[in-house]
Amino acid sequence: MPPEGDGFARRAGALLRSAANDLKRDDEHAERDLGLERGTFRSYTDGQRPLDWELIRRAAEVWPLNERDLLPAHDDCPRGLAVMREKDSMAGARVLSRAGRPYYEYRDTAMSRIASYRPEWIRMLQVVGDDEADNPLVQWNRGHLLYQFTYFVGPVNYYCRWEGRSRCVPMETGDSVWGLPFAPHSFAARTDAEPAYILALTYGGGLTGDAQRELAVLGRSAAHALALPVTADPSVTARMIRSFMDAGALTATELAGRTGLPQRRTEALVGGAEPAGPDELALLAFGLGVSVRDLLPPRTGTDGGVAIQHARDARRWELPGEDGRPAYLVTRLAGDPLHPHTSALQLDVLGSDAARPSPLTTYQHQYVYVLGREGVRVRWEFAGEHFEEVLEAGASAYIRPQVPVTFTAPDGGRPRLLLLRIAGAVTPEVRHALGTMAAGGPDRYIAEDRLWYSKEGN
Repeated sequence: MPPEGDGFARRAGALLRSAANDLKRDDEHAERDLGLERGTFRSYTDGQRPLDWELIRRAAEVWPLNERDLLPAHDDCPRGLAVMREKDSMAGARVLSRAGRPYYEYRDTAMSRIASYRPEWIRMLQVVGDDEADNPLVQWNRGHLLYQFTYFVGPVNYYCRWEGRSRCVPMETGDSVWGLPFAPHSFAARTDAEPAYILALTYGGGLTGDAQRELAVLGRSAAHALALPVTADPSVTARMIRSFMDAGALTATELAGRTGLPQRRTEALVGGAEPAGPDELALLAFGLGVSVRDLLPPRTGTDGGVAIQHARDARRWELPGEDGRPAYLVTRLAGDPLHPHTSALQLDVLGSDAARPSPLTTYQHQYVYVLGREGVRVRWEFAGEHFEEVLEAGASAYIRPQVPVTFTAPDGGRPRLLLLRIAGAVTPEVRHALGTMAAGGPDRYIAEDRLWYSKEGN
């Protein structure tokens, strides 16, 4: 495993201790299972000795674990904010060809191992003379797993395909798109007289990680059976109700008895023949022992797999600073109710260095890109320390959740930023679980440091 310092070893040790506790192994029994010398297990769990691949392999062999269960995440953002300069993005530039011709120039921008972002700056090298979706110069991709938010700069044609329907949407600077996985798409420039590029910010959105690995083991039939469409059709709610009934081994008769709903009405709701009203949903949730929200499918506003937001129609509002004066002009960019924990914003910085903007803090992972040619000063606080950097045009940054930041214009002017905020693995369910733990639980959850019982007794 690549070294990271004491923090990585301590986190790995905490995972080993937590796994042994979950499997009800004290140090002696863990040592016996793993073939360790007596008295050495604690040196691993305390982080004094780093876990090696042989120990991880042995643990996954004798315990019902996967190797990745003992691998902590790397912390590549120890100051709370990590920057990638434009020159560093340009140093990694690469041109990819399609059909034997240069098609895109790619440049990496700020990424972190902590978040699922895969953000790229992409310049269109193919110029087209029309807005036709079937232009033979346009080379389509096959779609990809990650959700994609796209911000457009210059005269770019956006091509998208969904269920056999192809279309071309001419885009201008400030326009944006949010798209669903595996939908084929492409981009081309309408002219080479001015820059034409996009910021393609792809991210996992809960699809990568454990869910993907689990379904890969369960197989295709399970994946199709578990897939739920996102529609207002009562059959979708009925499928969710039946899932909870199957989990609890319930019959419609038993559910009717628990809810007080008539038997015939319960059967109609369970079968999806009729939609459930709000009061009925509350009764069904009570009878199933779940929350009402567990029975409600999410909503999507996508059309043909995408949500398009043109700059000319975007909502804008001012955000005041501590002195009450406008500190930022916020523009809402493309998004979808399917991802309520994703926020895409364009931020115009209105205050100079002498201004007092209110800190911006969010529970989301945050990506920042400096648009235009004016730099911005960013100040932030992390782990009791204060930091600041000037991000020049073309620079990008990653900001950890719950890190307060402010942006000001070091040279006056009006810097413009692109912000994409996404949820991580700490879902609302996890946040509620943290809030219901016994005293001291959250600290032990993130770094288990003890045996689950005292050998000396109470």
